[in-house]
Amino acid sequence: MQKQPDMGNKNTNLQKAKDAKYDEFYTTYEDILKEVYHYTAHFAGKTVLCNCDDPFESNFCLFFLRHFNVLKLKRLICTSYKSSGVITTRLSLNDNFGKSLSNGFGYVLDVSKFSNTKGVLPEEEVVKFLKRGKAIRILRGDGDFRSDECIEYLKQADIVVTNPPFSLFKEIVATIMQHGKHFLLVGNQNALTYKEIFPLIRDNIVWTGYQFGEMKFRVPASSEPRKIRYWVDATGQKWRSLGNAMWLTNLDIQRRYEYLPQTKRYSPIEYPKYDAFDAIHVRKITDIPCDYAGMMGVPITIVNRYNSEQFEIVGEANHGSDNEYDLFKPTIKGKLIFKRILIRNRNPMTTARFRVLDLFSGAGGFSYGMEKNPNFVTEVALDFNPKAIDTFKHNMPHAETVVGDITNRSVKQKVVELSKARGVNMIIGGPPCQGFSLKGKKLGLADSRNYLFKEYLNLVKAINPEVFVIENVKALLSTSAGWFKDQIIKKVTNMGYHVEYGVLTASDFGVPQSRQRAIFICSRIGVVALPKPTCQKSVTVREAIEDLAYLNSGEGAFEQDYTTKARCKYQRLMREGSTKLFNHKASNHDEIAIRKLRLIPPECGKEHLPEDMLGKQQFSGTWGRLKWDEVSPTIDTRFDAASNGTNNHPFLHRAITPREAARIQSFDDKFVFIGTKVYIRQQIGNAVPPFLAKAIADQIQNCLVR
Repeated sequence: MQKQPDMGNKNTNLQKAKDAKYDEFYTTYEDILKEVYHYTAHFAGKTVLCNCDDPFESNFCLFFLRHFNVLKLKRLICTSYKSSGVITTRLSLNDNFGKSLSNGFGYVLDVSKFSNTKGVLPEEEVVKFLKRGKAIRILRGDGDFRSDECIEYLKQADIVVTNPPFSLFKEIVATIMQHGKHFLLVGNQNALTYKEIFPLIRDNIVWTGYQFGEMKFRVPASSEPRKIRYWVDATGQKWRSLGNAMWLTNLDIQRRYEYLPQTKRYSPIEYPKYDAFDAIHVRKITDIPCDYAGMMGVPITIVNRYNSEQFEIVGEANHGSDNEYDLFKPTIKGKLIFKRILIRNRNPMTTARFRVLDLFSGAGGFSYGMEKNPNFVTEVALDFNPKAIDTFKHNMPHAETVVGDITNRSVKQKVVELSKARGVNMIIGGPPCQGFSLKGKKLGLADSRNYLFKEYLNLVKAINPEVFVIENVKALLSTSAGWFKDQIIKKVTNMGYHVEYGVLTASDFGVPQSRQRAIFICSRIGVVALPKPTCQKSVTVREAIEDLAYLNSGEGAFEQDYTTKARCKYQRLMREGSTKLFNHKASNHDEIAIRKLRLIPPECGKEHLPEDMLGKQQFSGTWGRLKWDEVSPTIDTRFDAASNGTNNHPFLHRAITPREAARIQSFDDKFVFIGTKVYIRQQIGNAVPPFLAKAIADQIQNCLVR
């Protein structure tokens, strides 16, 4: 851990700070529980120091005593300051000599063990322990956290957890950092811009915790009444609330790795520049544009959404203080703006050459794959299924999404307006074409069952994109001796587009699956041939999912930690940028299904089942297991049913999980599917494999971008 220079001033005593600031705020037990819950793994075998004003009235002491065994603490040390405003207000206690605790002395509680109870201890048991006084003794000094005596306790501790006087917040942080300790502290958000705290935030040495904003605090009886955020409860206890409270820590937590969704685009009208500095003003955190590469002034609350892989903190604009990190006074047309933090996007979305409308988008496989080429970005997506759109929005929040029926006039109008406003010049999608499976040429494109395809082309006419791509079932090209294919080509050609078409096999482009799709690439600015295969050697089922081969039927969870290491290039690629494993939950099969699977050897099928267990399935692939060293057959929307087809695990007695199916579709682990099991399997089974979509995007770029 990086150590910082001591910023404490031992000539300034704690009492003067409190007299000047009236900043004794005592944290509620509920807020401590709510925060510490996220850090439980950090406390096992550790010594915790709570250098509070008075640990015997403080909820920190109470919390850690009650949870001493649950958290598997090694030791708990609580020190008190000599003139606490709350001492003896809730408990009358004695030290280890039987002397009553009182103002004027510092005390220490030092506990290594006091109960054999494994769970959370009742508060009554803690009170009995404290009243015995065996672990409490008077300090030689006043209990100031900067005193030599308290520093010795700090040296023995691993983690400091407390709520210091806000006026001394920067000093306690400096003292803790100087001694290389971890901490979890309650403070005021204003501290984030202090010259002593800000560089620690900027350099990703400390960060905010989970509670950030409104918190209530118990205050001493001597606290002066206030007009707002102040009340006295039925017991006479005085309370204050703060809208800008926070927890600050250097304990690693998942929150700091979460990406802030960026849905806005830069425009000079919406994002004015400051008068004296080359940075744009961003009014709200949710307004941070995804495509601006320069400096941006944002609210200081960005710290609670800060991910160092997404943003770089550059400095602050804090009204011209003496802080070396305070770069300028934030004014716009002479009007002073509240202090800001200056950031940059580490990976701003480039001004993409192709801005996409995704029709019949589903969960977004087509768009997600296209966006793996930086020259493509999806601006608008339409689908009638709100569950699929939930997944789309979760993974591509920058896109404007519309839920609705493409045949509805108002829905079409909204899609056209959004597309024109966001500069759409490309359309993608797979319009269902039910009538294409019928025999006979008389029905044709006039058949009502092909209306969705016609609506797709109507939107092409309205938006006039440079390029559009149609994907559909392979059979579309051969149905009725190719008559439907010829009608499509004729109609699109009459609209002024060059058309190239054919069948693409997903495994030719790095997808571990034999899926085949008919693809039409239509361009009015040049011919775009279908992409050639990019893989000489197919990615196998083993390479796709072997690192996930540990769940049995019914096991797993929506979110979990990785339990194995990646074993090959494809698995490393799938895990890249993902800190958690999502959607890896196995179906809870009936006992009869598991018995059948136990009879089927690895990589085999229903030919190993006795005749009386075959059931009524007519297709040869039912009850089949995937083969490790081959590509998977096409993933459909019922991959989680053991009897459905060849989608059972190569050797485990279960069907593949949604995450395994997603891997076989080439969705990386960052892509999270939202919804119940039924909706998720539909989203995965109906998707265009992202790697196939990327190959199409790459080909369009190669042919049209000069």
